[in-house]
Amino acid sequence: MINLESLNTDIEATTASNEEEEDSLNESSSPTWALGDILQSLEEPDRSPLFLVSKTNELVSLLQKHPYLKKELVLSVFGRRVQKLLSHPAKEVVATGYRTARYAIFDIQSLRAIIGLHTDSFVLKSLAKDAKFNVEREQAIKFIRGYLEIPDGANELSLGVVCALVAVAEDSTDKLSNIAVETLAELLLYVPEKINAAGGVKVLALTLANGPYDLAEGIAVAFMQLLDKPGTRKYIWAGQDLDVIFSPLTELQEQDHMDEAKVRSCSRVIAMMLKSWPGLFYMCMFDFRSIKAFVEILRLPIAGLRDVIMDLYFEILNIKTPAWSAAFLAGQKMTDYAGTSSDEQPGLREVRDKSRSLTDKYVALLLALFIETDLLKVLFTVIEENTDAKNTRKAMLLLGEIISLSAKILPQQYAIKTQILGGLFRSAARLETIDRFAASSAIFQIDRITKNLYHSFPDLALQNQRDGGLPVKESRRSELKKLRLGLHLDDTYFRSLLLETNVLSTKNYSKWNWDTLIEIMQGPLMNPKRLDEAIRATKFMKRLMSFYRPFKYRFSEVRKTSTTQRYVKAGCVLVKTLLANPEGVKYLSENKLLRQIAECMAQLDPMSGITSSEPLFSKQRLETTLSYGYFTLLGTLSSDPNGVMMIERWRMFNMFYHLSELTSRKDLIVALISSLDYHLEGHPRILLGKVLTTGEKEVRMFATSFVGTLLDLEDLEMHDWAVQLLVEQLYDVDQEVCDLAVKTLGDACMASRTLDRIVECLPDLEYLTESVSPLLLRFLSTPQGLEYLKGLDYVEQQMQEWYISGNETYVYVVERQLAISLLAQNSHAAVGDSTLPPHFYRELVRTAEGCKILKQKDHVRRLCEYIELHHDEEADPVILTKLKSCLWAIGNIASMELGVPFVEEAEITKTIFQIATTSQVWSLKGTAFYVISLISSTPRGLEMVDEYGWESTVSVMGDPMGLCVPKDIRSFLELPPWESFVSLRPSRRGVYVADADMGNLKQVVVAAPQPAKAQAQKSER
Repeated sequence: MINLESLNTDIEATTASNEEEEDSLNESSSPTWALGDILQSLEEPDRSPLFLVSKTNELVSLLQKHPYLKKELVLSVFGRRVQKLLSHPAKEVVATGYRTARYAIFDIQSLRAIIGLHTDSFVLKSLAKDAKFNVEREQAIKFIRGYLEIPDGANELSLGVVCALVAVAEDSTDKLSNIAVETLAELLLYVPEKINAAGGVKVLALTLANGPYDLAEGIAVAFMQLLDKPGTRKYIWAGQDLDVIFSPLTELQEQDHMDEAKVRSCSRVIAMMLKSWPGLFYMCMFDFRSIKAFVEILRLPIAGLRDVIMDLYFEILNIKTPAWSAAFLAGQKMTDYAGTSSDEQPGLREVRDKSRSLTDKYVALLLALFIETDLLKVLFTVIEENTDAKNTRKAMLLLGEIISLSAKILPQQYAIKTQILGGLFRSAARLETIDRFAASSAIFQIDRITKNLYHSFPDLALQNQRDGGLPVKESRRSELKKLRLGLHLDDTYFRSLLLETNVLSTKNYSKWNWDTLIEIMQGPLMNPKRLDEAIRATKFMKRLMSFYRPFKYRFSEVRKTSTTQRYVKAGCVLVKTLLANPEGVKYLSENKLLRQIAECMAQLDPMSGITSSEPLFSKQRLETTLSYGYFTLLGTLSSDPNGVMMIERWRMFNMFYHLSELTSRKDLIVALISSLDYHLEGHPRILLGKVLTTGEKEVRMFATSFVGTLLDLEDLEMHDWAVQLLVEQLYDVDQEVCDLAVKTLGDACMASRTLDRIVECLPDLEYLTESVSPLLLRFLSTPQGLEYLKGLDYVEQQMQEWYISGNETYVYVVERQLAISLLAQNSHAAVGDSTLPPHFYRELVRTAEGCKILKQKDHVRRLCEYIELHHDEEADPVILTKLKSCLWAIGNIASMELGVPFVEEAEITKTIFQIATTSQVWSLKGTAFYVISLISSTPRGLEMVDEYGWESTVSVMGDPMGLCVPKDIRSFLELPPWESFVSLRPSRRGVYVADADMGNLKQVVVAAPQPAKAQAQKSER
């Protein structure tokens, strides 16, 4: 027996002494000589296990540092060393043998040579051992994974090895089970026939439900790949294998013993399936059986389960809940109006709403499907039962969101169904039962929710961010009302309002009535007479201004919380009120407030000569206190000419320029440029331009993104200035800044005014990188831009490039963008950008001149001919990608009114609808669905899709929105089951598998791991 107790079992690590020895060896000899020396030493007999482990570690390290040495190995000679290592009685030596063989593989020929050493037999023997040999078994599995690193290497795996891997994956008590499961999932993409024959498909399917949960999502992605094409779909048992993910959700569980981790894992897998075309079509088989089961889960009276499932619906439907929803779910009373939580640029939301995103097209189909499978009725049941207050409120919120969403993105046929709360109305009308109270309350709450959702996310209302998110007309109406109220107040009532604020009765700001304070400043104090009275006749204004003075350490020391933000808001309203009256301007300019703010700025200005050990605007104070609010006050001042003069009086702009050069205070620069107002020409604009060109990379990135928020179509002068700044950022030396500027300008190009302004700036293509190509494509949509690009020969170059390879690249771009946006995990965060990427043909057919160019090239006819020729393709990935690219090209052309004649002339519409209904490649069906939605983006397109039994969504004015779903949703989603090629499942004596031609079955007996006691008895015998 060999004593191996002192051996280092960490095979992956090379000892320090070995490294020093190797370094000295490499210094005195070439790598080739060192390789020969190591191989020679491995040939010597009777060497100790420690010596063999050390030398093989040196060999692996040498091959890692000098990969070309792999090609110099004589595999017949090298193979004898490997076989010697693999047949050694010491497990550590065997492990190094696997590791050495793995690092010697570099192509398919070397892999086959290694397999020729009978490594399969060694792997089977190693994997059949018990946990004592885990160091050896781990390296054996890593050796198997090495097959995946070689192109077509997985095809060289024998069924016996796959069966052994399945046996390891099945044993959940085995420490190597997880790595075996992960390996099987990867092999499923390369050799699904072998995984199926070895019984691995069932093992992977059970992993989705039973764990390990961190692998479930990756395995689900592999299954979605298999489901896509009929050639690989046959290895999945329709209606059996993947339905196992519903078992943890449908099992009868006690309320206090629900396995939340398992339920949430299964819910994530279900979400992934519903957000992919293969998964969606699979769940719609057998009369929507899986979808109906998913909907009916909500009927189970388990509060925790209902909570998880309703969260899942929010995620699946990409519902971004408003800010007030958290308070509503917590049981607080809902206000009549909660401002918008939208961060859209003013003026751009209208454009976005008229052109719905790709995500909206998919969500519209999902929403129609859930309506057809009675999700609304199940939510009515949850509300009527009212067994858990939080569940009931969440069901109300979900129902309100569905009603609001369906009104925006669904055709009238489906939207009407959501407006009829039949079940709740019937319950509310039963006057003889107590249940009517819950139903009546639910109807009232749902009505309030839908009204608040309308105000929170109005479709076509311009947003005014600086007025706290209120729509522009409503904000102005409110201001006028308050102003009229102030003009008609008598003296007695005005004094009573001042007393109501408690400012005159106490200096303790926490006892002041801040809501009344803000109302007074926005109303009565806008009257010059009332403002003069508040300044001269009372201590009201003196105490208020004293609270905001920095060196009083009252406002500046308040902790930064959501509750204390009202102090900052009140300060901005106070400054606006003073700037609105000559008397207020005089009072503000003479007050110590601005002088003290300037002194605080000077504490950080290296040119001022003023220093402080604890400056008021230190990084810690800005993060934790309301000191940052002084920047907001300065921003309010900079919006008024009188305020700008006050800032200039105290030389604060000079300090701003100095502070913008501080590399150690990026937070200060960000706070400064994001607070100032840029509607007026002057120092703020100069400062922002300086930061954009000379700031650090992080600051330039933030400033570039911030300029995008200044594209206000209501102030055209500032809008044009902001566009000019963004165009200049295209020449930034850092590629990331340039890419961000391209994205910002691309989003802003949805407004025609912005696009015209960019074309006027005439960016020089000679100095721009390829990243600006999406932006230049937008130029094609205007006559001026088209002429500009034609003069640079850009149109001809792009026409040829897109026809040869650009269309295929577009497929990868749009599918990646869809995957990112649909699979976003956090539904309460902003979903990924899923607007349709710019397409050369789409932008070209926006103008009559562009249509002439496209017709001359005859590209449309050739694209349509390719679709006609290959529309029934099922297997070839190259043809399928080309087919998808042709479909996207035709869809983009048909989405423009000037492009519709091209499609009508080619008579390709019938074939596109045929692909959508009969194609056996499910991702291709999904592509056809998006193309049909694009076709419905024009009035003529509405008629075309209606002829084929699809209904489109139109706006209130009757304009097409590019959204449509089949009138008979079953005709598109419900597919017949396929003939599954499913192997017999593993048995105790072995696994029945198919041979290479999948014609005959044979039994592969895999030795089961023996208990340690049995092995000891065997060794004694």
